[in-house]
Amino acid sequence: MENYKRNSKPKTMQIAVYGLLLVIVIIAMFGLRHMSKGHVAADNTAKEDTIHAAIVYGPDSYRVLISEDGNDSIIGINYHLLDGLQEALGVKVVMHPVIDREASIEKVATGEYDILASLPADNHLREKFLTSRDIYLDRMVLLQLRKPNGTLPARSALDLDDDTIHVEQGSAAKRRLENLQKEIGGNITIIEEPELSEEYLAIKVAKSAWKFSVVNEKTAKKMKEQYPDLDYSTPVSFTQFQVWVMPQGKDSLLRLVNKYLNQRLESK
Repeated sequence: MENYKRNSKPKTMQIAVYGLLLVIVIIAMFGLRHMSKGHVAADNTAKEDTIHAAIVYGPDSYRVLISEDGNDSIIGINYHLLDGLQEALGVKVVMHPVIDREASIEKVATGEYDILASLPADNHLREKFLTSRDIYLDRMVLLQLRKPNGTLPARSALDLDDDTIHVEQGSAAKRRLENLQKEIGGNITIIEEPELSEEYLAIKVAKSAWKFSVVNEKTAKKMKEQYPDLDYSTPVSFTQFQVWVMPQGKDSLLRLVNKYLNQRLESK
C-alpha cells in the first residue's frame, strides 16, 4: 500500500507536466494562427495600396514627347490625372500604356487592371463595368484623303455603303459602324486591326494603304498636323464622353476616383 502511494506521486507529476505541455502547445498554435492571419491581412492591405491602371496610348491620353537633348517627357490628360491620383489617394499608381483595347478590357474584367483610362462611354460598356464621370468629350470621325480635284470619297455616312473601313480592335467604332449599317440600310465591311493604335490607322490612310479608317477626333486633329492631306470632317458618331473603366465590385474605388476627378476637373 505504501509502495503504491510512493509510485502514484511521480505518475501524478508526469500527468501534470504533460498537461502543462499540452496547454503550451495549444497556446503556441493559436499564436501562430493569429500571426498567420495578421500576415495575410498585411498582404491584402499592401495590394489595396497599389492601383494598376491601363492607359490608352494616344495624343490626348498618353504620349511620349521625344526631345533631341534626351529629356523626353510624357503628356496627356489621362497621364496627368492618374499621376495626381497617387498623391490624392495616398496610393501607388502603376501605369501600363496599352494599344490593344480589347485585351485591356478583358484584363479589367478579370481584375488584372483596376482602371482603364479611357474609353468612350456607351450602354454596352456600362452594362459590364463601372464607369467614372466624364473626363473629356470626343467623337468618332472618318479618316480619308481628298481626291486630286479636292472632293472627298465619302461626303456623308450614306457614301460608305459597300466600302471597307479599318478600325482599332476592341474599340467602340466597330459597334458604331454596325449600327450605321442598319441606319443607312447598306453593307459596310469592318476590319478590326489588332495591335494597331489610332495613330497607325491614320498613317495607313495618309499613305494611301487604306481608303478609310475611323478614329477619335482628337487623334485625327493631331495626325492632320503631320499629314495635312488627311480629312476628318465626316463624323460617324455624336459627341461622346470619355470615361475611366473599372471592374464590377470596385464601388469604393469608383467613389474615391469620382471625388478626385470632380475636384481636379471642376476646378479648372
